[in-house]
Amino acid sequence: MSSIFKPINPGNRLEIIDFLRGFALFGILMVNLPLMNAPFTTEMGDFVLWSDKINTLASVFIRFFFTGKFYALFSLLFGIGFFLFFKKVEDGSSGILSVYRLRLLWLLVFGILHVFFLWFGDILIIYALIGFIMLLFRKKSNKTLIIWAIILILVPIIIVSLFALFMHLVMMVPEVSAEINKAYAEAYLNLKELTENALNIYANGTFFEIINMRLNEYSNIIGAILFFAPNVLAMFLIGIVLARKAVFQNFQKNRKFFKKLMMICLPIAIAGNVLYIYSISGSSMLEINFYTALFMIGHGIGSPAMTFVYISIIVLLFGTKMHLSFFKAISKTGRMALTNYLTQSIICTTLFFSYGFGLYGKINIWQGIILTISIYSVQVIWSHFWLKYFRFGPFEWAWRSLTYRKIQRI
Repeated sequence: MSSIFKPINPGNRLEIIDFLRGFALFGILMVNLPLMNAPFTTEMGDFVLWSDKINTLASVFIRFFFTGKFYALFSLLFGIGFFLFFKKVEDGSSGILSVYRLRLLWLLVFGILHVFFLWFGDILIIYALIGFIMLLFRKKSNKTLIIWAIILILVPIIIVSLFALFMHLVMMVPEVSAEINKAYAEAYLNLKELTENALNIYANGTFFEIINMRLNEYSNIIGAILFFAPNVLAMFLIGIVLARKAVFQNFQKNRKFFKKLMMICLPIAIAGNVLYIYSISGSSMLEINFYTALFMIGHGIGSPAMTFVYISIIVLLFGTKMHLSFFKAISKTGRMALTNYLTQSIICTTLFFSYGFGLYGKINIWQGIILTISIYSVQVIWSHFWLKYFRFGPFEWAWRSLTYRKIQRI
């Protein structure tokens, strides 16, 4: 293999990108931890475990500031990484294309193993599969990428809204309405049984019973990927455009751009997320209705807008003397993003599942916020000490070695 196809030397990395990855890891854990501690069914209001005031407020806090914002940020950074990877050669030769395909293939393997042995809420499988689709866009113009990103963000919203309208009209027919309500009742019983089984098996079951339960949950959320995937690809494409324009490579010269971006996105983010929070009260995992359409509109627009607000604030603050040590610490956490992402699952499943401490379903939402901060703080500290002695995180090293088919110096 040509020597030009090498991983980026740690000394040549963009620290602002590493910081954003590190920041995204915190948000990802804040959203994922409640799902590692309770069945996915508890997220949509049908089977809520904690409905008291403080936990309701804690749930609203997570949804408003975190849910959907950080997978969007990770997706955007994935698009930036895609551009930087292909920037290694000017002609985009087939050699580096095959290397990138191998990189995605191994990411897919990591994701499959993650689902099988740790947690059903894996993001790596989606990133890998959509990464192959992203390859089709790598030579498209910036204008084309932006148009496609807008379309991809709007498509799930339009589909759900039209289906909600269709269901509203159908439910006006008594005979059809009776059959649909019967189907809803059966679905409710099935999800209730799944919820009860999950609460029992994760807390008390054997390792193999937990694997079966995890695969059962994963099979139940696959449909949601159809609505989730377009947003991921949209942020991939926006990341490519931002990388081409070097807004992060020259972020000090682009402060006006980020100020303008924040001013545009902030009101959209607030309005979208208020609508998102409001719609949850009437949304259900069992049916698509008017509230579901509002949910998709608020989440689909408000989440990426809030992501851009966070990015703008970070860029405007990045490098200031007051926060220099803080930025460096988070940047090191981001340099080990894959390792820290998988380690979060290892830590949480050990805490919650029966083969560990068996705390599944026992940590409520506000306690989970405190636990998230604690786990992430440990990751920041251990990333600092690990990178004092090693060039990469252990999973980054394995991914690079597999991608380049050569053991990398660690």
